[in-house]
Amino acid sequence: MTEYVKLKPGAVTVGKPLLFSVYDSSGNLLLQQGYVINSHEQLDRLYDRGLFHMSLAQTVSKRSEQPQTDDRRLNPFTELPVLLEDLETLLTHVVGAQEDSARRLRQLASRILRMSHDDPDACLGLVHINTIEPSAYEQTLYHAILGSLIGQHLGWEEERLVSQVMASLTANIALLPYQDKLNRSRNPLTEAQRAVLRKHPDLSSQALLRAGISDPLTLAAVQQHHEHPDGSGYPQGLSGQVIVPEAQILALTERYTAMISQRAYRARMPVNLALRELAHHAANPEIYVAFFAQLTPYPPGVLVELINGEVAVVTHRTRHPHGPRVRAIISSRGSMYHGAFLRESAEPEFAIRELKAMPNQPSLNPLLLWSTV
Repeated sequence: MTEYVKLKPGAVTVGKPLLFSVYDSSGNLLLQQGYVINSHEQLDRLYDRGLFHMSLAQTVSKRSEQPQTDDRRLNPFTELPVLLEDLETLLTHVVGAQEDSARRLRQLASRILRMSHDDPDACLGLVHINTIEPSAYEQTLYHAILGSLIGQHLGWEEERLVSQVMASLTANIALLPYQDKLNRSRNPLTEAQRAVLRKHPDLSSQALLRAGISDPLTLAAVQQHHEHPDGSGYPQGLSGQVIVPEAQILALTERYTAMISQRAYRARMPVNLALRELAHHAANPEIYVAFFAQLTPYPPGVLVELINGEVAVVTHRTRHPHGPRVRAIISSRGSMYHGAFLRESAEPEFAIRELKAMPNQPSLNPLLLWSTV
């Protein structure tokens, strides 16, 4: 029997795509993953009906019903609820210095690596369609995904990739009690908050050691991810090649996800402007080249306007020099399509005119856009 859990107030955010599908008390599907609720009135009406989501145990069960072969592709949108739950559990265990922390961390890092290897376009889509006030756990997952893709592009061996992802998952563990509150605040940081920020690389690495996590590259990346090549960073003021590449990658992914995320106090920065600004401050050319090569000018998940007036979402990068694969979701007259229609932007009639900035995120069905079929 399917088990559903009632959603608590605040679990759904107006204007933010749903991270999971939502049901009524009878188990009838109300809203698909990726749907965007556009007003508080609509949200209140839905809560009056009773909003539920599938329990974690049921999600795992559904996932286990899929064929469990070695070549089974992991879809990040299907995996997302479990990944976030496992990440929260992992970080709780690390903070509590529980003896299974190292095993849990390595297992989660390996799963994220496999997922980003299996379907990098869907992973980039996950990062770019969920930029409306992401939680601290969501941000952490995005850092890990982007870091894994950069490392893969650089041709790193598996063990080094695991270290990179483990650092991404744990670098901000000392900030977790404050991070969501800081992200929602419109006020300048207090001196006490600034002190915590400057200490968190050391505090996070100390927490890892207490939990029995001693991988040298992971610890170095966590300790150094706010150091700058010119020596102006913290906590130690390191400079130049003393800073490990893993830390530089983590710093880059954190900065990028922060730039493209909408917060209570500021709007999202368009992807093209974020990439341009990062290019102007490229500290390690090899890492930045790998980053830009993985994202491309039109990374999966961004919205674009086509030459025919349609609005489409980029779904897959291609090697074609004239553009990626996209799916049209809004007609040239501004009405939402009932579905998503494949367009090859390399064809002249579907060429990309520009990135599309919309005041409100449209509803998307990620399992349709990035189908496992």
